[in-house]
Amino acid sequence: MTHETQVALNVHELGVILSALQLLTSRDENLIAREYGSASTLHNRLKEVYDAMDQTTLELSYDVEPSF
Repeated sequence: MTHETQVALNVHELGVILSALQLLTSRDENLIAREYGSASTLHNRLKEVYDAMDQTTLELSYDVEPSF
């Protein structure tokens, strides 16, 4: 079993993840931190990647889907 993998995400998908991480409550952050590590650290790492991406040329190619 592998403990690390690479996933290709476009700038919009990464933006969704960053937005979700920003909306976590303190309680959610604490629960996640106990199980997986700091959500803030993950956010900062992903934000660096997001900031380095071209955010002007990619168009959304799918409809908004309801939350699961």
